[in-house]
Amino acid sequence: MKSLPQAPNSLTHGEVSLVFDRMTDGDETRGFVPGYHFKILNNKAVEVGHLNFRIGDTAHVKYAAGHIGYEVAENFRGHGYAADACFALAPWIAQISPEVLITVDPSNTPSIRTIERIGASFIDEVDVPEGDPHFLRGSLRKRRYRWNPTEREQVAPSNR
Repeated sequence: MKSLPQAPNSLTHGEVSLVFDRMTDGDETRGFVPGYHFKILNNKAVEVGHLNFRIGDTAHVKYAAGHIGYEVAENFRGHGYAADACFALAPWIAQISPEVLITVDPSNTPSIRTIERIGASFIDEVDVPEGDPHFLRGSLRKRRYRWNPTEREQVAPSNR
């Protein structure tokens, strides 16, 4: 794989800032690809979650993890932080790839709303490959979405 781009130190959108935390290594034997880990901070500089951006297209990425993954701590959910984090990262992602894949468990309605809010398009629902870490944790199906970060629509605060 070609050398990976330098991560931006800090990005902002709406109510959040993303702060680059670390690189994550790939592991070819498990289908893991290299990635970037960002902390999500709210407008009071409190860490509310994290966002990962993965570079590569293995079966693990295509059918389980996706290129983007995020998690917001339970007590901070419902404020649109995950969508703002995706929008903050979008200009940088667009320099690397014209589109990315985002996956979600079919039962994760809040995350599905976030994915749709950022303007991602539903592709399909697939089985997670047996033996994949997501499968082994009990995540047997994934909804897959395609997101073009250059064609995103901004989220109005009243829609949160």
